[in-house]
Formats: sequence, structure tokens, C-alpha cells
Amino acid sequence: MITLPSDEILLRYVSGAIDPALRMLVQRHIELHPQTRDNLRDFEKFGGELLAGEAGADLTAGSLDRALARLSGPEQQTSVPPRSFPALDTLRWRWAGPGRAIANIDVPDSRLKTCALRIAPGKAMLQHSHEAQEWTLIVQGSYRDASGEYDTGAFIEEDEETDHRPVATGNVECICLAVMSGPLTAPGVMGKVARWMMR
Repeated sequence: MITLPSDEILLRYVSGAIDPALRMLVQRHIELHPQTRDNLRDFEKFGGELLAGEAGADLTAGSLDRALARLSGPEQQTSVPPRSFPALDTLRWRWAGPGRAIANIDVPDSRLKTCALRIAPGKAMLQHSHEAQEWTLIVQGSYRDASGEYDTGAFIEEDEETDHRPVATGNVECICLAVMSGPLTAPGVMGKVARWMMR
């Protein structure tokens, strides 16, 4: 099953009001699932219609001169967040249990936790829930949980009501990118280890 980003996420993406890590996750999803581009065009068209309906603002004397002065002034140093995730083979993967590995990903200016996960075929992640939002993109392989089976390109949105145990399906390793607004919750000692590894 392929799931697409919600309308809320796409609207935030198009408007630019989205965290850099989540923006990169949507961009990577678009590379894997071009149909989302059509959905984005609809949102861009809607945004353009909203702007076209706005009343124009009156300019004051010297407005043009001030705008041109800002453009020709000294260049301001701004941090430009990366446009895409690093290559998976360049990440620092750590063992996270039999058939599982995790790599934390630092996204400049992001307030969200970002990581990559690898699950060997037939292996499962820990049973876990979420204290907040989690957005997961499957970049290779597939997994299943109680809500269904998800294939490469699936953009999965979870929240604090989710309690699941993803199991990698098929014959290839399942690799996911995950962006979280809060920690996951898993029972027992392995749950504590998982939280420590994802800090």
C-alpha cells in the first residue's frame, strides 16, 4: 500500500511553513512517488488564487528606493539547510537489535528528531507507540503492521494513538527515514535502550 502525505503536510510544504526535516522527507517522497507532484500543483494553484484575491498594498514615498537598496546592500549570511538527506551509505549506522540498525541524521535548523532505520527481511522493530507525531518514508523494501502493508514510497503519518510493531516484508532490507516531534515509547529494557539510541 502506498500512502501519500496528508493535505495538511502538503499545504505546509507549499507555503514554506514546514520544518526543514519534514520538508526534506516530503521532497524525498516526491522523488519516489511523482503522483504527489500533481497534488502539490493543486495546492500551488489554490495558493495563487488566494493571493490574486488579496487587495494590493499602497506604497509610500521611497518604497522602491528602499527595496532596491536592500537588494544592492551587503550580502547577508544565511544558513541554507540541505536540500536532501545524506546518502544512506554515508550514515553512521548503529546496531539496534538482531536485524536492525539506526542512524541519527542532523538536519540544521530543524526542531524535529530525524533518523534512518534498517530492518532485515522478516525482522521486526520493537513494539512501540509515540508521544507525539511521527512521519515515516519507506525508501527501500516494505513493512507491515496492524494497519496494513506499506511499500517503497509510502509516506506514513503516526501519532500518540498508534501502537505498532513494523515487520520487514519481502526479500530486501526495509530502509525508512523517520521524522519525529517527540520520542517513541517502548516497554522494557529494550525500550529504554531504543530511546537512548534515538536521543
